[in-house]
Amino acid sequence: METLAEDEFPALFRAADRSAVAGQRRLLATTGLRLTCLVIAATFGAFSLDIAKIDTAAVLAAAALAAALVTEVYLLTAMPDRQWSEARAAAESAKSLTWRYVVGGTPFGRREHDEQSADLLLLRRFTAIARELHNFAPIPLSDGDAQLTSAMRQLRASSLEERKRHYMSGRVDDQRAWYRAKATANERRASRWSVALAALEALGLVTAVLNGAQVLNLDLPGIVGAIGAAGIAWMQTRQHRQLATTYSVAALELGDIISRAEWPSTEEEWARFVEEAEDVISREHAAWWKAHS
Repeated sequence: METLAEDEFPALFRAADRSAVAGQRRLLATTGLRLTCLVIAATFGAFSLDIAKIDTAAVLAAAALAAALVTEVYLLTAMPDRQWSEARAAAESAKSLTWRYVVGGTPFGRREHDEQSADLLLLRRFTAIARELHNFAPIPLSDGDAQLTSAMRQLRASSLEERKRHYMSGRVDDQRAWYRAKATANERRASRWSVALAALEALGLVTAVLNGAQVLNLDLPGIVGAIGAAGIAWMQTRQHRQLATTYSVAALELGDIISRAEWPSTEEEWARFVEEAEDVISREHAAWWKAHS
């Protein structure tokens, strides 16, 4: 095998990863729906539309506000943001422990632990992670899911050179490429949102001047302001700028790690090298948690 496949990772990681994806989707969907409803309410609240002696625009504005209220209640009670952040933290912690275990990194060094003691330590660490969970249940995907898979044990039993190759290609190189791609994507999105919001502010200024000159008889500045506020709230939810910086720093630090990959020649040196690499990745996860908590 070239590296560990997703179905060869522990049950805790797979369950937490699935829950994190679901939590993120629910958070973004409900947040987007809430902001859209608020913009719709502001739009229909800016004018009257009488149909059969009923102000239809006011009715639609009220309906949009009611929908926004329902989604707000959902966000406050279901807390998909907490599920997302907690599940992602659990998944990444389990993934880091898995890689440390399979390649013999600290605290699972091959010289310090035999097979049984390393297995026991890993299982205890997984149990500690599971006991700290409050916002989701890490239910295994199937009855056959295990915390220790045969592929994990097989890789741990391989030679130092084989483990080094697997770790560098399957963990460090892969993670650095992911960071680099995400940093680029988030920086691009942050720039686009900044330009769009600046254009909205300019449009709001123009409409305000036209309203002041009584060229327009519609509350366009209020509508534009509502759209701008929704855009700002969406940017705060996605944290594009902060994530771009965090991912860029992590990619650079992993580049330093990669340049020293050939230095470790003993099990002890390799264990410390893996610990240093995982610490770099863990710092990125800690920064991500802070940005989303």
